[in-house]
Amino acid sequence: MTEARIRLRLNQQQLELIDNSVKAGESGGREELVLRALRAFAADHLPPTDREKAR
Repeated sequence: MTEARIRLRLNQQQLELIDNSVKAGESGGREELVLRALRAFAADHLPPTDREKAR
């Protein structure tokens, strides 16, 4: 798997939503939650060959 570095810009409301999800036990932390969201997005939007790279 190839690693890629991305930078997200989130506003205060988005950060609060992420933090509330973490507090509710939906994830172990911000990073884990964002990675899960990116993987879900990739599964829905990338061609099959690129999907494998996103895992």
